[in-house]
Amino acid sequence: MSDRFRLAIVGAGMITQGSHLPAALASPLVEVAALVDPAIERAAALAKGYGISPRVTARVEDALEGMDGAVIATPNDSHRALALACLERRVPVLIEKPLASTHRDGEDIVRAGEALGLAVAVGYSTRFRGNILLLKDLLDSGYFGKVLRFAHQFGTPGGWAPLSAYNLDRKTAGGGVLVVTGTHFLDRMLYLWGYPQDARLEDDALDGPEPNCVARFRYDGAAGAFEGVARYSKTGKLPAGLVIETDRGYVVVGDGDNSDILFRERARPDLEQVVRRRSNPAGQSRRSVTQLQLEDFVAACRDGRKPMVDGVQGLESLRLIEQLYAARKTVDMDWYENAGSRVQI
Repeated sequence: MSDRFRLAIVGAGMITQGSHLPAALASPLVEVAALVDPAIERAAALAKGYGISPRVTARVEDALEGMDGAVIATPNDSHRALALACLERRVPVLIEKPLASTHRDGEDIVRAGEALGLAVAVGYSTRFRGNILLLKDLLDSGYFGKVLRFAHQFGTPGGWAPLSAYNLDRKTAGGGVLVVTGTHFLDRMLYLWGYPQDARLEDDALDGPEPNCVARFRYDGAAGAFEGVARYSKTGKLPAGLVIETDRGYVVVGDGDNSDILFRERARPDLEQVVRRRSNPAGQSRRSVTQLQLEDFVAACRDGRKPMVDGVQGLESLRLIEQLYAARKTVDMDWYENAGSRVQI
């Protein structure tokens, strides 16, 4: 009898096809034992395409018997019902980001997991990047000096295009580009510096999800006193990455899983240092961040510990998103004309 972790994947859309299923099949710890999608023919075709024979069902309730855990990779407004269905049957969940489409729905999921003593993980996979883990360590130790301000941006024409088109509806997505694109950085920002003292949003939404936005943050606490800005677009390409200005210089981190951390000291503007560990954990460079997160979820379920990115942290992201939308201001700006420019800090 196999001792591999029996996993149900709920949702057979693009994120499952491109990330969750390949990560699960690459892991020696995991057996993909069930695929769930209301369009059952899509799930069956996906299984056939990968040459696997999991249980294929249209309803999550029919897939959970004998499962050790479930990945929920469906439109955001369906996360609550699906997660609760899994947890009620004592199946831990790894939920694709964000945790839910509202903070209230997220609270219901977290409470259910805590009451049953089951793991709830949130799919902020970029937190597993080696460069982010190292950046957190270096910022906490003051390696780069005192943070003065930061800026992050990411923009691609059209943005993410899921099969369900859930991101075209504010109700199903929980928002626009801030949720679909920006939420990964919001999670990393909370990880690096904690919750900001103030957060405000400017966007171009009318009645639908915003295609462009600029979020502004103010910190004044244990992490220091500084400000930050984040800009996201689905109408134009923006050079992607994070820049942190400190009293010693500039830290630059690209938005890729394996991007280098660059440091440009004020004292030597002619030099650019690449900051990296001399050795990485064994095998980390050969595994995708999705696989790293999935295997952390497996370990959390087996060891009875919290996942590295748990439901409580997912709630903090939802709280920040709702705070930003509550403080939003509509701006009249030609985003197409300005899409190629760098954000100003």
